[in-house]
Amino acid sequence: MQETPDPAAAEQRGRRLWGRKAHKKRAEEAAPEGVEAHDDVEEVDVPEEMEDWPATPRRPRNRLLQALRRYEAEQETIFTSTRQAGALSPAIVSTHPPLAGPIMGIDVQTGQPVSTDPHELYRQRRITSPNVVILGDISSGKSALAKTEYVTRPVAMGRQVAVFDRKDQRGRGEYSRAAELCEVPVIRFARTGGTSINLLDPRISRSSVDAEEDSRVGQDRLLLMVAEHAHGPLSSTEHFALRAAHTTALERAEAAGRVATIHDVVDALYDPGDRAIPRPHLKAEGIVTRARTIEWGLELAMDLSRFIDGDLSGLLDRETSADLDLTAPLLVFDTSALAEDSPALALVMALVATFLTAVWARTPGQRLIILEEGYHTTRLQSRGSVGVATILRSLAKRGRGIGLSFVTVLHHVSDVPAGSDAMSLVREADVVHVYRQSRADDARQAVELFRLPPETFDTLGNLPQGTHVVRIGTEPPRKVQHIRTKLEEWITDTDEAMTDRQVRMDKAEAA
Repeated sequence: MQETPDPAAAEQRGRRLWGRKAHKKRAEEAAPEGVEAHDDVEEVDVPEEMEDWPATPRRPRNRLLQALRRYEAEQETIFTSTRQAGALSPAIVSTHPPLAGPIMGIDVQTGQPVSTDPHELYRQRRITSPNVVILGDISSGKSALAKTEYVTRPVAMGRQVAVFDRKDQRGRGEYSRAAELCEVPVIRFARTGGTSINLLDPRISRSSVDAEEDSRVGQDRLLLMVAEHAHGPLSSTEHFALRAAHTTALERAEAAGRVATIHDVVDALYDPGDRAIPRPHLKAEGIVTRARTIEWGLELAMDLSRFIDGDLSGLLDRETSADLDLTAPLLVFDTSALAEDSPALALVMALVATFLTAVWARTPGQRLIILEEGYHTTRLQSRGSVGVATILRSLAKRGRGIGLSFVTVLHHVSDVPAGSDAMSLVREADVVHVYRQSRADDARQAVELFRLPPETFDTLGNLPQGTHVVRIGTEPPRKVQHIRTKLEEWITDTDEAMTDRQVRMDKAEAA
């Protein structure tokens, strides 16, 4: 039985035969007269139906390269799929930024890993501010990101981390597992039996401006913050009385061989020394008497005394606890015992952050401070010029100089008053993680504040748990799925109380 010829195969064979014949003809025309042409193409017969076939001239192959098989494919074909090959696209790979620290998650669109270590990003010059903001609804996954990407992983890299733990879970803070893993104790603040940090600790600078005009947060500024919260805006005479009492308290405590506390400042307001009179001639001429200097600071002393013995009792009015190990890789400050509406909560956050910054500035290193439920810094509005958010923003501005990154965790942009120092702290962050924003107003504010593309508005309202939009510096935002190890899932599990289940994790098994 005769086979029916394949038209496509016949066409391909015709092109090949015609090309060979055309090449032989050119070789004959180029040969000198009387010299037989030699060519490496064997003579073939072309079917009549192919005589007028249009041919594209081909360059003759080099015999040596042909013998070495250089015209053959060097590698075998690799089979793949469109899903796998998508990440190999040159348009994607060539524009993907380098990794910056541990892998935080996976880009949902490209499948590429994403990392957001602020110190490494700053070293790569991809950001100008090392501060971070994490925003999201309840149970959207923002705390899991904070505990992994900005707590346990930096500790594993040799960095030092301090975190303010606000949530009480069955009598323990939610960062207790992270502290257990790092084998460090939890520092608990409570009015009785808790840790105390002295506002006048000698490791904190006495003045907020040093000899080199370097602005910082010192004892004087912290003292003014507490005084304004207790008394309200200070008059010029009250300002002077407070500064004089501060200096007198330090001198009297030093003469007694001990460290001054805020109680010494109150005593100096009730019993001022010679420094309470601005100039000696005012005393000599009887213009300013000792009785008048007592009058300048009397009401302030009474308000401070009430404030210290009440809201701040046992927190800021004693010497710094001796068992406070500031060299530990992880410092967990548990403030869950302090009432949310109490001014003590925000003041403790400001004082501890200032204290840590002052201590860390003396030794080189890379550190992070995590402000969980950061909106608490805005709930205590100062009646004067210095608020808690003002202190924290000042510390954040000096962060680059001491290797410090502030990580603020919030629910919504609306939690922070517009135009406040707290809003400035959020706006100035160069690494932004935005988790689900269920309400349209919250999603719209996040898009506007963090300069996200308009189409991101619809995305923010439908993000599943653990998936969020991340913006790094001026780079285009990306939709990223946060990834965790088995051990990190145990550290970040906060559903035991709701599900009535006990999660156990064997460290050896997880490792």
